[in-house]
Amino acid sequence: MNPQTPPPPGAPALTLDPSAADPLLALRDIHLPPPVPFWPPAPGWWMLAVLLVLLALLAAALEWRRRQTLGYRALRELDAIAADTARYGDARAVGAAAAVLVRRILLTRADHPGAAVLTGDGWQAFLGQGKSGLPQEVGRFLSIAPYLPPAAPEATAMDRAALVRALKRWIRGNA
Repeated sequence: MNPQTPPPPGAPALTLDPSAADPLLALRDIHLPPPVPFWPPAPGWWMLAVLLVLLALLAAALEWRRRQTLGYRALRELDAIAADTARYGDARAVGAAAAVLVRRILLTRADHPGAAVLTGDGWQAFLGQGKSGLPQEVGRFLSIAPYLPPAAPEATAMDRAALVRALKRWIRGNA
């Protein structure tokens, strides 16, 4: 419609509005959506939380199961023997207690039931078998340690820390 021509009969009268000339002036401002709430989280976060809880429960169950093994308990007992310097101050006392511990380990294992009754050279040879076997001098000392008197020269010749390290290696490989 041309502003110069009159409106047709029956048409509403047009008023000249300044905003009618510029349609952009009639637009309203953008309304932002409300902020995303912190709670409740989206389903993906719930699934992640459930997965983390399940992983924590699985890790706890595996750790509990590991602590029930013979090797773990034997290593803890050897650590207690090594830490108690008042009762097991020299290598002879550690060797005597460790000899009993090693025999107890062998009694509980099904693959070597008769090995716990070995003595002397047979016991020493058995302890030296395999990849995690005891070194010859440690195996010999372990076979005689329960029978040595407290001030024996063999007891002073054995390094206490080396004895404990060798026994830990043997326990890890055989228990």
